[in-house]
Amino acid sequence: MVKKRKRSESGQVVAHPKKEVAALERPVRTLLGWKDKSQVTDELEDNNVASPIFRNKEKVLFTCSRRITYRYRHLMLNLVSLFPHCKKDNKVESKETKGATLNELVELKRCSSCLFFECRKAKDLYLWMAKCPSGPSVKFLVSVGITGHSSQ
Repeated sequence: MVKKRKRSESGQVVAHPKKEVAALERPVRTLLGWKDKSQVTDELEDNNVASPIFRNKEKVLFTCSRRITYRYRHLMLNLVSLFPHCKKDNKVESKETKGATLNELVELKRCSSCLFFECRKAKDLYLWMAKCPSGPSVKFLVSVGITGHSSQ
């Protein structure tokens, strides 16, 4: 059994005021070194004009060709989970006019770039990366595709 503490005779609890410790201001670091506090306040005074907040509206369209294997499809879905600003689309029939078809899809989905997974002969995976409509495009041969589910 535990003994109870005895009450003090006065019956009042005296609260001791705590000292407020303010955190020290951290200096501002730039690519060229540290800024003085006076330089930071000067910049804040100059930037009193309300500037619009920059929002990145770059969207990436992810799509794949028909006859893609399940491992490559899971690889594509893992990449989709990495991109917070992407849109998925159904499978695309890729015959002769791949570029024109992808450009139309990108415009319809209001995206700025495209990642297209193309599977040939059920074993070769090609990844097309394009900045649409008139930007550069790159074609990669994916030699090893390891998904998050296959490593478990």
